[in-house]
Amino acid sequence: MLLPLPRLALLISLAYLALGQGYNLGLKATPFSGIVFALAIPLIPLYAFAGVGRTLPVLVWLVPVGVLLGVTLNLANSLPDIEEDAATGTHTLAVVLGVKRSFFVCRFLIVAGALLMGILTAVRVVPARPLIIVPVLIFTGLAVGSMFLFFGPEKPVPARKVHFYVATLTCIVLAGGWLIGVLV
Repeated sequence: MLLPLPRLALLISLAYLALGQGYNLGLKATPFSGIVFALAIPLIPLYAFAGVGRTLPVLVWLVPVGVLLGVTLNLANSLPDIEEDAATGTHTLAVVLGVKRSFFVCRFLIVAGALLMGILTAVRVVPARPLIIVPVLIFTGLAVGSMFLFFGPEKPVPARKVHFYVATLTCIVLAGGWLIGVLV
């Protein structure tokens, strides 16, 4: 089914398949789970563009932001189950970091992604539209601020699921804004 795709799209889909299978076959329960997410998340937009035969050099700049957000999503997803994972001997990245550091790293990586976007836009390494990027960065700052106010290791465990949704929404807005800001 994938053979009619352009070669680059085929290679990306095979890489995505290998990452997914590696995750399912055991990497999920290791600290390398974050690396799988870091590599897989940026492949999504690259695959979409390669699949329709529109590879643009500027798409390369999606990768570093996607890597940061991929690890963020992995940690945010693991936080609700971190105690259960630790009790069963599963050594995910979140278990290795612990609850407090996992919350910190989630926020840090989102801010790092936003800063990278802002710097690459400001110094014009990437021809992104400031009218799109600036509101995205403001939203991201407000979202991360809300994460500090309403979520953290001292909050009840059920709040971690809501934290996951907030982190995911923030990552989607940040990545989507970056993509739109670059392509429009």
